[in-house]
Amino acid sequence: MKNLVIYCRPGFEKDALAEAIDKAAEAGISGFGRVQEQAGYVVLETTEADAGERIIASHHFNQWIFARQLIAANDLVSFAQGERVQGLLEAARQLPLAQELWLETADTNDAKALAPLLKKIDKPLRQAWKKSGLLRNKAVGLRHHVFFLNTGQAYLGVSYADCRSEFVQGIRRLKFPQDGPSRSTLKLEEAFLQFTPADLWHGESPEQMRAVDLGAAPGGWTYQFVKRGVYTYAIDNGPMQKQLMKTGLVEHIMADGFKYQPETQVDWLVCDMVERPIKVAELMADWLINGWCSRTIFNLKLPMKKRYAEVTQCLVLIEDRLRQAGLGYQLQVKHLFHDREEVTVFIELMD
Repeated sequence: MKNLVIYCRPGFEKDALAEAIDKAAEAGISGFGRVQEQAGYVVLETTEADAGERIIASHHFNQWIFARQLIAANDLVSFAQGERVQGLLEAARQLPLAQELWLETADTNDAKALAPLLKKIDKPLRQAWKKSGLLRNKAVGLRHHVFFLNTGQAYLGVSYADCRSEFVQGIRRLKFPQDGPSRSTLKLEEAFLQFTPADLWHGESPEQMRAVDLGAAPGGWTYQFVKRGVYTYAIDNGPMQKQLMKTGLVEHIMADGFKYQPETQVDWLVCDMVERPIKVAELMADWLINGWCSRTIFNLKLPMKKRYAEVTQCLVLIEDRLRQAGLGYQLQVKHLFHDREEVTVFIELMD
């Protein structure tokens, strides 16, 4: 399949396309695309028959920043009312066999209007797929996606287990806790689920761990450590949620997050301060290089334009400084669903 369909947050189409063009170039592929703003997706087009699969195979999904989902696809499929199932079925015969079939739309208000269509066509489409032998249990790791743009057009493609999201529309939806200090708590919860192994909090003893939350007030990110039993130093001149302070697991230190230094090394540093991304990147590098923490999760608040370029600049700065210090590390960065004009970065120092 020659194209790559990329789901993204509406408004970040240019960034998703810029990243995809870079990833394609690294795989030796020349790609281009046209951006429809606020569409919630972008298509990287090429002239090479297998380019979509090659780009996907060249990078793990965790190496993509702005992509919520990646699908190798051919050209847009058009169909008339009453001929949707047959039209999609004919196009699907060009795809490799798959284990399952997903019907999706972009994450936009306009696309939500397609919900009745997806509900109506879901059963007959699945029956047609099975009857035609397109779905096989032996096709492990392959998934067919029908990505509807409107009632008469859809992209039909394939995703691969090693480079995709396992959530519909690439979205991990979380429920806001009733006692949460602020909705920002969902950002750190999603980051933990995205970046850390499921057994992390069971393999280590949370009660023996220590965390620092820079710019903590009113405690949205501190809340995630407290619920895991981790003692947390909340650094902020602003007030913390009273209920959170009653847990006995929080020490509120009224100080500037850019000037605070811990007395001893901590296991975790988290930061969601509103500041220029390059300044936050410098601060996070300082903490890691000085040995003040062994893991960090932080957000980079992005400008309105050239956001991909800004993220790249920050990551280059951090990685150059860590390498110069002789430190081994694991780094991931993702534009999470609960993020807005920001991306979340995870770094762990390695022995």
